[in-house]
Amino acid sequence: MRFSELIKSINHATENLDLVTSRRYIEDNLEILKEKRHLLNHNAREILSFMIKRQESGYRSLDKKELASIRAVNVYAEQFDVRGIKLILKENPNLFMEKEALNFLTNDAKVILAGIGVLKKDA
Repeated sequence: MRFSELIKSINHATENLDLVTSRRYIEDNLEILKEKRHLLNHNAREILSFMIKRQESGYRSLDKKELASIRAVNVYAEQFDVRGIKLILKENPNLFMEKEALNFLTNDAKVILAGIGVLKKDA
């Protein structure tokens, strides 16, 4: 996609309140857009500045596989299937050490993971 098409697509997506699409375009082209932010409309510039702040603070987006693992843990926690949760933990031992993963966990999953010793009690 050419740069002018990218700018038009981002601006069009934000005008139509399709924030997921505009965020995806911005994430994929973050470095280019940092320099040319004046070409974006107001809402797109706000999304860009939000993404830049997240990047500078060290925030890492979770990929689809990690999100699927978190969803599986939530389902297992709802069914109180500790064995299933332990299998997921065995495959992804460091996933639940990240702050980003905690935002996607249900309260049931947090309690079980704290009981197992994966999370601290105050999580």
